[in-house]
Amino acid sequence: MFRRVGQMKPEEVFTRTTFAVVLIGSSFFPWCRWVALILGILFLISALQGFCLTCWLYKKFAGRSRQV
Repeated sequence: MFRRVGQMKPEEVFTRTTFAVVLIGSSFFPWCRWVALILGILFLISALQGFCLTCWLYKKFAGRSRQV
């Protein structure tokens, strides 16, 4: 059920880290529930579409440096 970070693809680690940092960072502000709601909606849309925007961003910007 649980996978270790070493067993995940780099883009999946990037996505999870990005979501975690945004959620934890927004918890210090009164509008944190809206950030969580918007991230949840974006996650559901991406799951329904089968397209991961943060994975695509990772591959576009950080993926090329690892392919050398």
